[in-house]
Amino acid sequence: MRKFLKVSLKFQWKTILVIFALIVIQTFFQMEIIDLFSAALTGVKEQNIDLLVKSGSYMLMYTVISVIAIYVISYLSTRVASNAAYTVREKIFHILMNLPGEELKQFKISGLVTRSTRGMSSEQGFIVIILTQLMLVPVTLVAIIYEIALIDTTYAIFFLAFVGVLSLILIWRMKQIVKIFFRAKKTYGKLNLMFLSKISDIAGRIPFNKQEYEAEFEEACENSYDKNVTYILSQYYLGPVLLWGLYAIVLITFAMVNSGYTIGFETDSVVDSFVILIYVAYFVSTLTFLPALIDRWPRAYATSVRLEEVLNLEDKTIKSKSADNPKAIEIVEEDVSWPDKGIWAERKEISQKFTLILKDDRIKVTLSMILLTISTLCMVYAPKVAGKTVNLLSSNMNSFNDAGVYFNLALLLALYSAGYLLKLTPKRIMGILGEKVAYNLRMGLFDGIDAVGPTFIKENSKGLIMSRLNNDVMNIREFVSSRFSEIYAQILSIVLVIVLMMMTDFRLGLIYLAILPVYIISFSLCDYKSKDYYDGHQKHLGRLMSYFERGLSNRDAFHEKGFKKLNQTVIDYYAKSRNVTNIMGPVTTLLTNVSNITVYMAGIYFLSVGEIQLGTLLVVIMYGQLLTKPIKKLSTSMASIETAFSSIKRIFAIIDYQKEE
Repeated sequence: MRKFLKVSLKFQWKTILVIFALIVIQTFFQMEIIDLFSAALTGVKEQNIDLLVKSGSYMLMYTVISVIAIYVISYLSTRVASNAAYTVREKIFHILMNLPGEELKQFKISGLVTRSTRGMSSEQGFIVIILTQLMLVPVTLVAIIYEIALIDTTYAIFFLAFVGVLSLILIWRMKQIVKIFFRAKKTYGKLNLMFLSKISDIAGRIPFNKQEYEAEFEEACENSYDKNVTYILSQYYLGPVLLWGLYAIVLITFAMVNSGYTIGFETDSVVDSFVILIYVAYFVSTLTFLPALIDRWPRAYATSVRLEEVLNLEDKTIKSKSADNPKAIEIVEEDVSWPDKGIWAERKEISQKFTLILKDDRIKVTLSMILLTISTLCMVYAPKVAGKTVNLLSSNMNSFNDAGVYFNLALLLALYSAGYLLKLTPKRIMGILGEKVAYNLRMGLFDGIDAVGPTFIKENSKGLIMSRLNNDVMNIREFVSSRFSEIYAQILSIVLVIVLMMMTDFRLGLIYLAILPVYIISFSLCDYKSKDYYDGHQKHLGRLMSYFERGLSNRDAFHEKGFKKLNQTVIDYYAKSRNVTNIMGPVTTLLTNVSNITVYMAGIYFLSVGEIQLGTLLVVIMYGQLLTKPIKKLSTSMASIETAFSSIKRIFAIIDYQKEE
């Protein structure tokens, strides 16, 4: 991966340093917000209302600064990823078009087309994850360790050691998972080759035995299914188990306090423990991307290795015969596509197609949703038990080893364990189901291209048809495997958290309830504004595949200027689509932070006048954290939703072609 990163990010280190600086600024002000909350809690004892007002004002100011930093980070990260894709594609295209024939014969055209277009699109997403989320983790960890060390050095060392052990386990396991994924990825080569062979035969009107073709392609699909299922079974459990391990720190902290361990230099160990728990909860909230990283890392690594196979041949290039040839490869704009409809009519039909995809596995999908519902209920009820535990600790500050506290800790362990373990079966079911969906769509496409006919393929390009197999099928598979169940769990979690929050304290619950209409309106507007950009990106990515395929098939007709223009068009649509959906990140942070700050201040005031207990405030704050995570994840899911919708349209335009004719 080093060679790939060196080429793709060669001239972008200054921008990356700016992103890193902004991440530090964002983290600093987020830590300051928690510090101000800690100071306000201390002011409760002194009945210092001025301190509460001052703390709240500074919190709001720091929130605005954080929101600005988040949007600039998202914008710059999208630009870096776009420039990286443009640079690598241009360099690879140049190498392939100027490579000696004997060197080019080492590769299959279908494989070169896929790695340079679909593969590079995957790398774009991975680069964005690195810049916006992975880089945030060490910065946040350092900040939190520092803040905790100011309260209790011993606990800070314990926390760092715990996180270190989990990180080592993750790295060790990921090395094994990458090897398994390489075996799964190799199966795509034969699928692409056979698909391209059939398209070529149809375009050239070459007679072929349809039954033999289909039998061989079906065998290749089954082999790919088996290898990918093996890969899913090797990693589906890793993300939930690691997050469960992080939540175990919270329970250990409670047990330490109850057993007589004094946290902090003050005599009030419960308040210090309370602040530490908020720091730990914030750190866990920065790791919600962990399952996505575990899924993307093997794919990104394998793709980078394949891209480097071409990049390493740069010194073997020769001057192409077509260097002085002004003729460019013209790609006809016509494509097999759905007729234009209104957005609601289109979304309704897409939903029907998606339901059709899952029709044969409704029982499995229903079982997954039931298990996710039980899992979410366990996770949502846990803060209530945590609040009761804090109240017990607060009321028994002069006594230790309270049996009631240990009972609550055992119940918390059971709830968190059930919450995370019950996610494993749906993750496994939907992962395998995603592979089955990919299998069925591949077979449907393989059969559907017969109806498209030789005239269309010959006048346009094989790449336009092929992009459905190696780009759109993959998009839908990923959506079914992970995003679909996640989105259901996120929506369910938001609803349940709001209900239980209102039951805990109606006044504080109303504060969080007020942000939901604003969030829904913002989400809908971004969805509406980004739809055409996502459709355009998928369309022009298919045209880029066409350009690659035609150029590799007839290098003498190649002209580099035509490729640069099309490459830039793809990048422009990618950047525009992401810049619209990236708005949801800072909007979500602003809404949730303002809600959290309002709850902090109102809760501390109610605490100071004796209307609520410390445990009640903890419950509402933990619910706020539970509400923040699904809202943020739902916002980041927008790109996957729009991409999947675009891909469903493009695939069924082929599968349903003969029905329309």
